Amino acid sequence: MSLQDNFRQAMRSYIYSVSVMSSVDSHGSYSAITVSSVTSVSLDPPSLLVCINKSAGIHDTIEVGTDFCINLLTKDQENISNLCSSFQTEGKRFDDENWDLSSIPFLKGAQANIFCTVDKLISYHTHTIVIGHVTKSSSNQNINTLTYVDGNYQ
Repeated sequence: MSLQDNFRQAMRSYIYSVSVMSSVDSHGSYSAITVSSVTSVSLDPPSLLVCINKSAGIHDTIEVGTDFCINLLTKDQENISNLCSSFQTEGKRFDDENWDLSSIPFLKGAQANIFCTVDKLISYHTHTIVIGHVTKSSSNQNINTLTYVDGNYQ
């Protein structure tokens, strides 16, 4: 097996929380994508990073100053993760009644909603690392987070 195959296999052993990154661009168009690479960076200032594949539809709408939300999904929101991870369902991502589209789109009933403004973009081969300054955060106290490991939801 190649280095990439071995690395992919090793990474499948990690348990990831499943989130959907959502935003609205300067033309008022909504975008969302399922992401697993979300990590806190700092508490002072509150910030996180998320990695976005450059081939993703949302990629070119993300610029410094763009507002977005990381929606940490609950176990009963697996369908939203699936909708936001497939190119074939890109036009249906906001059909779910749990989206609040009054400003920056966010999922009502999510485990957590973390609102951010893009502070920095770092290009790294196939992905862009997005560093977001947290502007608002809320979370459900009952932990019921959707996770993903070895190609399956948990």
